[in-house]
Amino acid sequence: MATVKINDIVKRFKTLSELHPSINNFGCGQLDDLDNQDVVNYPYLWVLLDNPHNLIYSEDNGYRAIEFNIVLRIGDKKSLQTGYENIGGIGKDNQLDATSNTFQYMLDFINTISEDSLDMFGDVSLIDDVSIEPFFNEGGGDDLGYEASITLRVKNDKVCINPLTV
Repeated sequence: MATVKINDIVKRFKTLSELHPSINNFGCGQLDDLDNQDVVNYPYLWVLLDNPHNLIYSEDNGYRAIEFNIVLRIGDKKSLQTGYENIGGIGKDNQLDATSNTFQYMLDFINTISEDSLDMFGDVSLIDDVSIEPFFNEGGGDDLGYEASITLRVKNDKVCINPLTV
């Protein structure tokens, strides 16, 4: 089996976003790329790839594992709803529902990866704790949701070394 590449992982997240009943948009790139997108269909899943990745060394096997550090970002758009839920501070819009829903969607993705419930991540291990942080008032002040920093470990099975020539 060949080493799982970054584009393989991104394609899997795209598939997951298409299978999720509530996610309506998918993208990948840096945060600036998301900011420059004209997201029309909310909620969205965005995969940020600008974190460093690690080759893991072992005395027995050399560099036989790769850890991809990825940020998943799930966002929604708040909308004004006068008198919504009658809660002070957030009672003027759907912010409470949107933050609650985007957190649940994030858990859906994390659990799907961790449990490999769709047989898509058998060759990928979710390692370490997952940090999930909220974001508010982005994209012109209307976007909110959660980001999860995850680490995916894959085997580096490519034992063939390309010869370097001068």
